[in-house]
Amino acid sequence: MLERTTASLPAAWYYDPAQYARELEAVWYRDWVCVGRLEDLPEPGDYFLAEVGSERLVVTRDRDGRPRAFHNTCRHRGSTLCTEPRGRFAGGRIVCPYHAWSYALSGELAATPKMQLPSDFRREDYPLYAVHADTWGGFLFVNLAERPAATLAGFLGVEAKNVERWPLASLVSVRREVTTLACNWKVYWENYSECYHCPGVHPELCRVMPLYREGVTSYADSRTAPSPGMAGDMRERVAPGYVTWTLDGQTRLPLIEGPSAADRALGVVFVSFASSLIIIAHPDYVRSVRILPRGPECVELTVDWLLPAGVAEAHPGEIERMCELGRLVVAQDGRVCELNQQGLRSRRHREGVLMPQEAALHEFHEWLKSRLAEVS
Repeated sequence: MLERTTASLPAAWYYDPAQYARELEAVWYRDWVCVGRLEDLPEPGDYFLAEVGSERLVVTRDRDGRPRAFHNTCRHRGSTLCTEPRGRFAGGRIVCPYHAWSYALSGELAATPKMQLPSDFRREDYPLYAVHADTWGGFLFVNLAERPAATLAGFLGVEAKNVERWPLASLVSVRREVTTLACNWKVYWENYSECYHCPGVHPELCRVMPLYREGVTSYADSRTAPSPGMAGDMRERVAPGYVTWTLDGQTRLPLIEGPSAADRALGVVFVSFASSLIIIAHPDYVRSVRILPRGPECVELTVDWLLPAGVAEAHPGEIERMCELGRLVVAQDGRVCELNQQGLRSRRHREGVLMPQEAALHEFHEWLKSRLAEVS
């Protein structure tokens, strides 16, 4: 915990367009950003469009099945290449709708029909603008930096080990819901980082997670001593007799193979990769939340509920039950995040104050300031 109160970020940082642009350059255009799942591209030549900040991308798989990403811009005169949100490239070629320049799925310029080429023109000099792409646990990541500071594995770091026993890569999305909130991306990330709001905002979740009634996320910050023989966060997190995050804490779904008995006893394991992906892993299902900024005061959340292949088909009546609590928590968080954003606009409010149990927010703010300093 913090030892004393400290000032939060300036209020204008949550709505000023110039500050938003600085954060895009410092964070979103330099880090690995999650844009989907590999299952969104079942076959080579399938594609979907993604946006990171103001950059529009085409994400596909080449003939060898490797993920590829490109700026949605033709090398000829800059036309948009793709307008449909998803589809399949006929014949394995990406064709510009303007002058029909075509590109291989790996990005090389393949043809320039009806154009008289000068003697010094070399097709290999005009591939699509490539974006680094990689996968982890079935999630697709892109990195817009020309030379990323770290590999995807390096970026994910030790945090990824928290869910290494869950077979994330083989899970499939059985429900996807997209929500747009009228708040800055930092407001949502800050809300995720603390549970000071939980007793008043999430009564249903607090029944499943009794610790949250104290307004903290960790037993290290709790007034309640750990159970005998158990240290820190290895104590069960769900209520006695509860198994998972459903409204009654019970499940009729089969438990996922891979997690240990100790993993399952926890009831929930969190993993987060600033600033675009949160994973909430349970014994019976996994929920992921992808976060993408859509403007100074707008953020898009994409929530996927993941299960082993075939489970949804075998238990169709359980899918809605699985989704209820997570959907409710997103709605509750969305309401208070939008209220937070509205209040930040007050001409009298120049900055807020962080209390001792909001240490995670202070760490996030210091991290952001350091990233901004790197590009200033």
